[in-house]
Amino acid sequence: MSPILLDIICDTFNTDGPALSDDLDIRDLEEWDSLTHMLFITSLEKQFAIQLSGDDIVEMQTISNIRQILRDNHNIDT
Repeated sequence: MSPILLDIICDTFNTDGPALSDDLDIRDLEEWDSLTHMLFITSLEKQFAIQLSGDDIVEMQTISNIRQILRDNHNIDT
């Protein structure tokens, strides 16, 4: 996982990087709620200068999903 994506996840959800794995569902993080999810989405869009679709946002559940969407739909290697 790229340090940028790791930083965004850790900052948004107030969690430690070593605890994160590709199969982690971000909804299982203690700080996750719909508001922090949208803050996360906004941070991704700003950092990578992209516009995520509604489908992208809904599918962003695991770190693996997030990385795949960024890679496949926006040509961002994380």
